[in-house]
Amino acid sequence: MCYFLAKWRLEIIGVNSLIQRESESIRVSKGFILFHSDLTVSAIDVGAMDILGHTNSSVTGKLLSDFLKKDAFNILLKYTYSVIQEGTFVQHEMKLSENPNQWIKVVIYPIETNCFSMLFFDINKQKELEIALLRQTEKLNILNESAAMLTSIKNPKELLDSLFHKLSQVLDLDIYVNYSWEKEHNRLVLTNHHGLCTEELETFRYLKKGAAVCGTVAQNKKRLVFEHIDGREDKILDLIRPLGVKAYVCEPLLSFGELVGTISFGSKKRPTFTSEELDLIHSICHQVTIVLDRMTKVDELTQNTETLEVANLHLKENERKLRLIIERNEAKRESKTKTNFLAMISHELRTPLNSIIGYSQVLENDQKDPLTEKQKSRLAKILNSSRHLLQLINNILELIRIDTKPETIKTNVKSVPIKDAVWESLHSVSNNAKEKGISLHIEKDVEDISIEIDPIRFQQVMVNLLNNAIKYNKKNGAVTLYWRVDGRYLAIFVKDTGIGIPQRHQENIFEPFYRVNHAIPGIEGTGIGLTLVKQNVLEMKGTVGVSSIEGTGSTFWVKVPI
Repeated sequence: MCYFLAKWRLEIIGVNSLIQRESESIRVSKGFILFHSDLTVSAIDVGAMDILGHTNSSVTGKLLSDFLKKDAFNILLKYTYSVIQEGTFVQHEMKLSENPNQWIKVVIYPIETNCFSMLFFDINKQKELEIALLRQTEKLNILNESAAMLTSIKNPKELLDSLFHKLSQVLDLDIYVNYSWEKEHNRLVLTNHHGLCTEELETFRYLKKGAAVCGTVAQNKKRLVFEHIDGREDKILDLIRPLGVKAYVCEPLLSFGELVGTISFGSKKRPTFTSEELDLIHSICHQVTIVLDRMTKVDELTQNTETLEVANLHLKENERKLRLIIERNEAKRESKTKTNFLAMISHELRTPLNSIIGYSQVLENDQKDPLTEKQKSRLAKILNSSRHLLQLINNILELIRIDTKPETIKTNVKSVPIKDAVWESLHSVSNNAKEKGISLHIEKDVEDISIEIDPIRFQQVMVNLLNNAIKYNKKNGAVTLYWRVDGRYLAIFVKDTGIGIPQRHQENIFEPFYRVNHAIPGIEGTGIGLTLVKQNVLEMKGTVGVSSIEGTGSTFWVKVPI
């Protein structure tokens, strides 16, 4: 858009220079008439005769009205009387009725007592340039106003209608047709339009690729321009010919090379478009593509976010109901019901959730049309919340898999140095700890010893315990890791300086969906993290436990074979 604005401005400067030169050139008279106060003509030159369309050079006894046609005479008569009465010159620009395309400037002034002169100047070129300047200025205004509309109008139809209204003022447009590409149905769908009657809407509603003008543009992803349509019989024009358009241009709307749709403009008044006008249309269509694509992505993101919020509310409500069921009925039967339900809900949530994350990442990484800082901040909240919820869903599905299909659980136990395994876990949570102001430590006197573990499961166990220690810690708290040999096992300890766990809750915290009632407000969780820790430790033939003092902190320990 900036390129075209600069181009139009340069052209306007050029036209202004031409007008200045033409203004200087008309200082030389192209013809004159000398007349008396009684309006009798005493002399007339060839230039004036030519301008006024006369061939008889005899002027004796002629009146001024004999040389000027009625329309021109009536216009100039009042100026002539003004000069006669006041003795000052007047000037007037006009078109001669004999030659409506010719502009002249008439200057009337007194020469001596009862003698006056009427000079004629040819200003036709100047007027043509002024008209050209006016057109260029109108186009520049269109680009400026279009740029403002693209950033302020949020409704696609309102945006396109406003742009069409502005374009039609300078391009004599009567029709615009906007199609969106419906990928799932492999067709173009009429989205916005102007100038189509109710009967025509049905024939224009859907188009396949390669059909008519817009379908061909969609297929080839290239602009098509048709002029003098009323004199052409091309089959491709069969759909638009009944509209009565004489000139028609269709532009593809492409986002990163992918088809978004098409937009076309038609005129019933003019048979052609100039190259500058086609450049103007192309520039505006390019900007429209970017804005419409962004509007679509934002709408889809908003819809998916709303769907997710509703589904999340239902999930929380149903989870609450499930807890009541678990308390009132036999554990095994309710567990199966809960498992099936959570599996279904979790799978249904993943689709809109992945869409939200995907569209958010597209907007986040859009270098061509970057977001504002306010939009980036809101988008970061969407991404963080979505990723957090996706992790919770994955944890639920993992718990369900362990609970319902234990035969699918496979362990890959091998000998791994404890320091390597622990450092990897600390690295995974370091950013989280830094954001929360929590320091991480390993005791200095621990020895490096190899343990028999499944590295992936051990990593999941340690990261879960470390994240819990960070989440429930106090401000500027600390998390310390150390280990001790205990017979044929190695005991790994994760100690925090957090809020601690009341004694009455400690034996239940590894149960599914169990959460301590006095957990810090604002910290979300499902109560399945420690359940997964216990399941993974058991799969590695180990044990897990906790010791805690309320208000002082907690120490979780994991024992795995050496």
